[in-house]
Amino acid sequence: MIERLATNPRDAVLFTLLSLKDVQFAWDLAHSLGLQAADAWERLATAYEKVDPLAVLPVLTDLVEDELTEADAHRYRVAARRLRKMRQLAADSDKAAEVDEFIAELRETHRRRPRLQREFDRAGLP
Repeated sequence: MIERLATNPRDAVLFTLLSLKDVQFAWDLAHSLGLQAADAWERLATAYEKVDPLAVLPVLTDLVEDELTEADAHRYRVAARRLRKMRQLAADSDKAAEVDEFIAELRETHRRRPRLQREFDRAGLP
């Protein structure tokens, strides 16, 4: 069954995650199949953060960057929430400073997006 689904990484990962309820296998499958679907990565990261919170940080980083490709208030709120989540996951670890540096870089890169800056402020981001 998985072999048949492997031609569609999104379906394979979501089947493994939601039907088989095998988070670790879904995580491994997503990486081996080169999963590109942001919605599937989001669901997978939410499930996998319980297994290894720091492992999901690169996935969340990619999702945040994807949200900021377009100027849109809703996408700014989603990005700010993800960044807040990243800070929570990285708290008390050696990754905390990296997350804050990433946020600082985003603030600088998008300094001409006042609405984004306000969403970051509203989310309590540095």
